[in-house]
Amino acid sequence: MKPLLHFSTLLLTATLSLGAQAYDGALADRIHDTVTGQMDRQFFVTKPCKIEAPQVLEMLAKQEKLTLLDIRTPEETGVVKLSHPSALSIPMHELFKKANLDRLPKDGKIVVVCHSGNRAAGATALLKAIGFKDVVYVNGGLISLVTNLTPKTVPVK
Repeated sequence: MKPLLHFSTLLLTATLSLGAQAYDGALADRIHDTVTGQMDRQFFVTKPCKIEAPQVLEMLAKQEKLTLLDIRTPEETGVVKLSHPSALSIPMHELFKKANLDRLPKDGKIVVVCHSGNRAAGATALLKAIGFKDVVYVNGGLISLVTNLTPKTVPVK
């Protein structure tokens, strides 16, 4: 019985050790060194990342200059597409390609939208980290924008 118990313990230890190494450590180091290492508390305090849906709707109604960056998948935009003139659709998985980054304004406001705000939050932090200065995401995403729409707040006439 003892050899079986010893083998089971060894097998469990080996399995747990393999699970602990189930990520690319070199890639994690590169990401930290080039991107997330600069994202301390001060980074987010001095560069707010989110905006509430009513503020975005107000900005659109006032025709403020901004780019509404929709990072949802083509399947998602096939169901509901942002039709505002300032809308630019670049799926998250394509966003960080040079050709797509070149489509974004370097000095204008960028408002990032996804379905619920989760992907947009990550994309916003990364866009800020690579040098885009005026970029925020819609807290609650498209769901929040739609929920806050009323006949008085519809931005397109």
